[in-house]
Amino acid sequence: MWLLWAAIGYFLNATAIAVDKILLTSKQIKNPAVYTVMISILGLFVLVLTPFGLEFVSIPVLLVGLVSGAIFTVGLWLMFTILKTAEASRVPALIGSWSPLFVLILAFISLGERLSIYEIASFVLLVLGGLLITQGKSGLKGYNLVLAIGAAIAFAVSSVLLKFSLEHTNFVSSLIWNRLGASGAGLFLLLLPGVIKELRNDLSVGHKSFKWIVLGGQTAGALSGLIITYAISLTSVSLVNALQGVQYVFLLVMAAILSRFHQSLLKEEFSRAVLFQKIQAMILIGAGLWLLSLG
Repeated sequence: MWLLWAAIGYFLNATAIAVDKILLTSKQIKNPAVYTVMISILGLFVLVLTPFGLEFVSIPVLLVGLVSGAIFTVGLWLMFTILKTAEASRVPALIGSWSPLFVLILAFISLGERLSIYEIASFVLLVLGGLLITQGKSGLKGYNLVLAIGAAIAFAVSSVLLKFSLEHTNFVSSLIWNRLGASGAGLFLLLLPGVIKELRNDLSVGHKSFKWIVLGGQTAGALSGLIITYAISLTSVSLVNALQGVQYVFLLVMAAILSRFHQSLLKEEFSRAVLFQKIQAMILIGAGLWLLSLG
């Protein structure tokens, strides 16, 4: 069951990333920090779940929950900075290829997670599939590559801390503390020069369609976070992270469809060689999912 929930979560996350890419490459949002603040504040809507199970926990567990969210916001900021100029599928593919490796190591050391032979084989195939998508002349290099690895580490640490929180309190409490930490870190970004002015300007001059697009994309992102957190509560955090390979497939399909109507929206490279490479990656990801279902 966790496999289905994780797949749905990553489909919604792919939708959110596609919207993020469109907005960050448009003239509506110029500063990735501003967009990160918007998303982190929207995360406060999770407080509506308070009557459904919020419980007060020990200070260490509370801090772990808050820090997991804060580090997630740092990862978002780094990812949006790269996403502004790079291909929509390559950015999360590279981050999602490295992040599961860091999660696997951290979960092995701190949570005592152990994978079966089937799970290890599927993990390797899923990660290799994601890594293959990142290769080529349009791949990330230099400064963007450093930021991508930084984002991967941030997301990995955040995921492992979230799993720790889920093991020491209930699902609703873990989610609320995580989102409060993410929102708090987002508010710290307001201290950066010019962010408050740009945020006010983006919210005041944006067209109604722009605001609906932001709301729609972030609704998908919020639901994605909710569902993926639930999937993590059901199984190994390493396996859920490795399943990010499915997300790249969704993104490629979205990019292919959108490019037929408006080629500049996601700006994906679809030459014969690159398409062949991406098909190979999808085959690896499909094989990984098949093995995972057997396990």
